[in-house]
Amino acid sequence: MAAQSNLTISTYNLHGLNQGRCFLNTLCDMSDVVYVQEHWLALFDLHLLYNIGDDFICYASSAMDTTISTGCLKGRPYGGVAIFVKKSLGVSCKLVKAASRYIILLMGHVLLINVYLPSASTPDRSEELIECVASILNDVIGLQ
Repeated sequence: MAAQSNLTISTYNLHGLNQGRCFLNTLCDMSDVVYVQEHWLALFDLHLLYNIGDDFICYASSAMDTTISTGCLKGRPYGGVAIFVKKSLGVSCKLVKAASRYIILLMGHVLLINVYLPSASTPDRSEELIECVASILNDVIGLQ
């Protein structure tokens, strides 16, 4: 009889790291893997996620690279996804893809995919949704 193991996975929309940090710490205490969306961090600030939970490895991407690279940020920051994985499980993790709207990890024989899809108010939402799903499928099929 094979040993059974349980994996606790949580997901949380931060609405900005500053607003969601306290509960994120609580989720890390309760979970093996934590998916987060909307951390609102630029690429140069992702290191702020790496300092959360000493027992976790963080895989993160920013959704603001294009906006910031073309000029000053106007309005509030937006988007961004991350996956926190307990270090004890991280040895079996491989980053497959970190894109602005999704992250794919391969943990042993299990794919972990964290996706932040466009909201109904996003211009050209249908096209962006199709492009996102097609990119994920392409990345997953590329694993074979």
